[in-house]
Amino acid sequence: MGRTLTTRISNELGNQLFMYASAYAIAKKLNRKLYIDDETAFLSKKNIAKYALDNFNISSEIADNDHKFKSLLGYIKRKFLIKTNHLRKKKFFYIERKNSNNITCFQEDFMNQSFNNNLFMEGHFESEKYFIDCKDEISSEFIFKKADLYQKNSYFNEIVNSNSISLCIRQNRFIEGKNNNTNENIRKSWEFTLEQISYTNKSVELIKSKVNDPKFFLWSNDFTNLESKLFNFECQKINLNNINENVDRRILSLYLLTQCKHFIVTTSSFNWWGAWLSSNQNKLIIRPSSFKNFTINNTDLWPENWLSV
Repeated sequence: MGRTLTTRISNELGNQLFMYASAYAIAKKLNRKLYIDDETAFLSKKNIAKYALDNFNISSEIADNDHKFKSLLGYIKRKFLIKTNHLRKKKFFYIERKNSNNITCFQEDFMNQSFNNNLFMEGHFESEKYFIDCKDEISSEFIFKKADLYQKNSYFNEIVNSNSISLCIRQNRFIEGKNNNTNENIRKSWEFTLEQISYTNKSVELIKSKVNDPKFFLWSNDFTNLESKLFNFECQKINLNNINENVDRRILSLYLLTQCKHFIVTTSSFNWWGAWLSSNQNKLIIRPSSFKNFTINNTDLWPENWLSV
C-alpha cells in the first residue's frame, strides 16, 4: 500500500466532515494515500452516530481490515500503539493535542515528525486552517451524491428562490449522552438555548440592515419550546421529521442548509459546514463572539472573514 494515512471517522455528520477534510489535506502535505476507517469508532455501544461520508463524492478508499481496530485484539493493539507512540522514532499515530481544559487549536507539528509507513490519525481538527489551501478540492469531495433527489423536497424552492437566511438553534446540549439528563443539565441546556436565541435576534437585526427582503429559515435538533414569541422576527422551521422521502434526513437537512444565501451560525459543526459549503459567492456569514454557557473546543474554529456578533 506504500505510505498511507488512515483517518478514524467518528461522531456526528459535522464532526465527520471536519475529520475527513483535515485528513485529506494532511495526507496531501505528507504525500500519503488517504484511507478511511469507517467502522472502528462506530462499534462502541456509546456511539449512536452512523458513518455518513458515503453520501458525498468522496474519492478516498475505505481502509481494509488490517488498517482498522475492530475486534478485541484490535482494540488492545490500538491502545498499546497509542500508549507507546511517544517512545517511537517513527510514530504510528498522529493525534490532535489538547490542553488541560480539553481545548485545541490549529497545529502544524505533523510537518516536523517522523511517521511509520502506516500512519493513523485521530481527532476532530475543527479548523478551516487545515484545509484552506485545498478548498476547491474539499468542496468537490463534499458534493452531494443525491442532490437531484433532495431538490424535490418542498423546502428547496422556497430556499433557493428567496434571500434565504439560515438559522440554527441547538437544544439539549448538556443532556445528550447517557446519564446526563439531570435537572442541572436541563437548566444549563435551556440557558444555552436562550443565549443562542438572544444572539440570533441581534444577528437578524444586522442581516436586515445588509440584505433586502430576507427570509429566515430555522433548523434545530428539537423544536420543542421554540415559540415565535422568543424571536423578534418571523421564520420558517425546517422540520423534516415527518417527510415521506426515503432519504437520510441528516444529509437532506445539510443539503437544504447549503442552499441558503446567507448564514447566522452557532457553535454547531453541522451549522458550520452548511455555511462553508454554500456556493453563494456573496454570502454573509455571522458567527458568535462567545457564549457564556458554552466554550468552543477549538480556538481556531471560525474563519477570519466571518462576522462576529
